[in-house]
Amino acid sequence: MNLFRRLAASTGVAALAAVTIVTGGPAATAEVGVQTLHHTWSCSVPGGYTWSQVRSGSSCAYEYYLLDGVTYDLTGQWACNPPSGYTFTQSRTGSNCAVASGQSPYEYRLAKL
Repeated sequence: MNLFRRLAASTGVAALAAVTIVTGGPAATAEVGVQTLHHTWSCSVPGGYTWSQVRSGSSCAYEYYLLDGVTYDLTGQWACNPPSGYTFTQSRTGSNCAVASGQSPYEYRLAKL
């Protein structure tokens, strides 16, 4: 009987996993095994990302605090530039986005399109 219960339990888990994969399942904050640069500092901003802060860098001129707009829903977050697939609902001036003159001091509250 134990063998039957284990088999039934594992079959149920496999079926649930298959349904989740086929239907898109509940949105996770990040996929297991997917490497993301979300909430890290970087010398450049990759496609699909934006940044919420900029600072003078030690290994490059500027470092950007990255936000991953593909893997994570950034709705409601403040960022220095809306990434692809987003618009903004508010803007404000601040010191997070501009380290040097000529850089935009504006921050944008993001909303998904």
